[in-house]
Amino acid sequence: MDEKYVSAFIHSITGVFASFGAGETVSGSICKKDSFICRYNLTTIIGLSGNIKGNVALSMPYDTARKIASVMMMGMEVAEIDEMSVSALGEMTNMVCGQAVMELSSRNLAIDITPPTVIHGDNMKAYISQVETIVVEISSSLGSIELNLGLEI
Repeated sequence: MDEKYVSAFIHSITGVFASFGAGETVSGSICKKDSFICRYNLTTIIGLSGNIKGNVALSMPYDTARKIASVMMMGMEVAEIDEMSVSALGEMTNMVCGQAVMELSSRNLAIDITPPTVIHGDNMKAYISQVETIVVEISSSLGSIELNLGLEI
């Protein structure tokens, strides 16, 4: 997978976090997996179609998810993942993917995104597809996020 696709999503996460005052993000290790498997308790997924097809997922531990949802909801305390926090986390993923798609569209790529899906549960693993996936570990003051890009280009 070309670095321009990966960097568009990393830039987007950085921009979205900055826009709601969540501080800086730092990209960590980047690796490939043979299939699209997310490892944390909560995963938000958006599908892509058009010139790029596939899925983007942000996977995070519950603690990170609660902190992000709290920031998205103007500092309201989030003690548990409920309907309101799921909506906030889905919207954050929508913002990340929307911004990345806008960056990629400046390179004459036509890409559409689906509404976000949020899945969560203790000891959950999300097996999304069997396509090669790029995984980027993202660190922030709110916690760790695993960016998963399973794209067919």
